[in-house]
Amino acid sequence: MRLVRLRRQVGFILFLVFVGFVSADEPQLGDDYQKLDTQLFPSGARVELMEFFSYSCLGCYQLGPDLDRWYLGQLDDVDLILIPLITNEQSARLAALFYALETLDRLTHMHYEVFSAIHDQNKRLWEMGAQLEWVSSYGIEVDEFKQLLNSDRIRERVNSARALTKQYPISVTPTLLIDRVYWTTPSMIRSRDRFVPILNFLITQSIGRRKILTGTP
Repeated sequence: MRLVRLRRQVGFILFLVFVGFVSADEPQLGDDYQKLDTQLFPSGARVELMEFFSYSCLGCYQLGPDLDRWYLGQLDDVDLILIPLITNEQSARLAALFYALETLDRLTHMHYEVFSAIHDQNKRLWEMGAQLEWVSSYGIEVDEFKQLLNSDRIRERVNSARALTKQYPISVTPTLLIDRVYWTTPSMIRSRDRFVPILNFLITQSIGRRKILTGTP
């Protein structure tokens, strides 16, 4: 299954990169994060961070910039993978929009534009007509985009995301899944100043776990 690894367009916010906050308390299992009972981990060299999101989720829109700024300092060690959470037909249509934009190589520039259209402009982009009208304003040919949305290629991507979601206890967005073992949500993190310490802790835990399982010093 092919997953989307999106290195988001951050350009003008490069100067806002922060190194993280100092936290006196180590994140606690059961309170700040959860751990899956598995001996498996991704085969890639970098830690895999999945963000399960939905364009209809305001929290995902709000979390994005903080996650982007953190990710800028992790490009050598972490793969950020966006997975649209699919729970109904509406979320499936938004997932199709996500994968269609990715297929056209427009996702980097239009990802946050989708959020803005829904949450700032009240556009119903889970509806086909609204999607087509919206993408046309960005110079995308409507008939070709509609054909892409209905293609087997996009249908397979949506079905893969749906199947992946079912493998894990993911029921809310945004949910961050680290190396398919540790996961956390904003309700666990609770405050913005705890976001970076908890995420850094889970990345460190994942690196240590990989070393133990592979016998790497």
